[in-house]
Amino acid sequence: MTGRFVLIIKTGDDFIFFHDACGLRTVYYTKEEDHFYAASQPLLINEVIPLKKTRAYEEYFNSEYVATVREHYLPSGVTLYENVFHLVPNHYVKVSEFEQKRYYPFQELKRRDYSEGVIEFSTLLKKIISVAHNHMDLAFSLTAGWDSRIILSGCKDIAPDIGFYTLKYRNMSDKHMDIRIPISLSKSLNLNFNIWDCQKSITPEFAEIYRGNTDMAHMNDWGEIAFGMSKIYPPGKVAVKGSCSEIGRCACYPDGKHKAHLTENDFLQMEKGWEELDFIREEIRKWRESIKGNSFNYLLLDLFYWEHRMGGWQAQSQLEWDIVQEVFTPFNSRELFDIMLGIDPLKRKCEKPSLYIDTMKYLWSDVLAEPVNPYTFKRRVRIFVYDIMSYTGLLKMHQAAKKKKNEAKGKIVCDGKLTLRKPIGGKCP
Repeated sequence: MTGRFVLIIKTGDDFIFFHDACGLRTVYYTKEEDHFYAASQPLLINEVIPLKKTRAYEEYFNSEYVATVREHYLPSGVTLYENVFHLVPNHYVKVSEFEQKRYYPFQELKRRDYSEGVIEFSTLLKKIISVAHNHMDLAFSLTAGWDSRIILSGCKDIAPDIGFYTLKYRNMSDKHMDIRIPISLSKSLNLNFNIWDCQKSITPEFAEIYRGNTDMAHMNDWGEIAFGMSKIYPPGKVAVKGSCSEIGRCACYPDGKHKAHLTENDFLQMEKGWEELDFIREEIRKWRESIKGNSFNYLLLDLFYWEHRMGGWQAQSQLEWDIVQEVFTPFNSRELFDIMLGIDPLKRKCEKPSLYIDTMKYLWSDVLAEPVNPYTFKRRVRIFVYDIMSYTGLLKMHQAAKKKKNEAKGKIVCDGKLTLRKPIGGKCP
């Protein structure tokens, strides 16, 4: 099953809750006096029974992590309320047992021949998009990135019937690649395309509603964008996003080379600032222990990104924006993930993934008429400096000095590596 949903199964006198692959339709639950309560977020439960904040609530919102990371989030399974739990992707909870149990993965990941994998992946992605088009009034998000471009390639047969859009927000100018490239691409492909300007000052009335909408409201960022969308987003349109595709694009190890042995700190460093929060460290430790030795040949960093980055960050983003739009995510499919993850990681690494390029060539090669995520001038300068330092030996000297300085401060060092593409939150993989 694909999309965003929660299924509640009645079996005799019991109920079982489980949700979509990435848990984008969130489930929070608790028990009081033998009564079971579940909702999409804790503030709704609080409307029925009073909830108590944990000690971690103040620790989290007063942390440097929240102060410095604009899109901060909690890993899946963590809440800031006593006896309230968050259902982790690939797990279910039975009311009578009140304990989360993993049900996926349950068998060895099938390794796929690359050529066959491309055809299988392309065919399923196109079918998902076509079926969604037959059942919903869709609006397709378009940026300069890989995720929206590959979804566009699956729209060749339906493109004349649908609309495409790009949101203009934060400090984006008309020269930003996510504005400039979609405009050029839409002209060459003759798409029905619009730029929707979300750069508007939020009103106190909307701010109050947004804060009450979820307990993790990102008022000064997602909230401002949501306000802009509330003024221009067409009612009834279901937004199609490329979210979750990064699971199959080596998001936590951009070069496609997965470490053989991972420590607790390797996972914590995937989100800069988590290592400072003990309650998050404990949750990641428990997650790692539960999956270690039982991953059925799935790479652990892929599962980490799937269940925590998507089940935490992306799920929270979509939850907050439910106030202005409904979302359909074609990649939110275990079947699709299994095809991608069964392909050699070197064919699906973050930058210029062969799997994506070959899929687009197979489905609609014209979508490659414009570059995907082209390097900015600043990025090109960084690469030039990196190459010079590598050639002259200055890079090794710089890394050694930086490692010595960090060790003196008691900080953890990631093998002294300098990465050109910061994966998640700006730390080394």
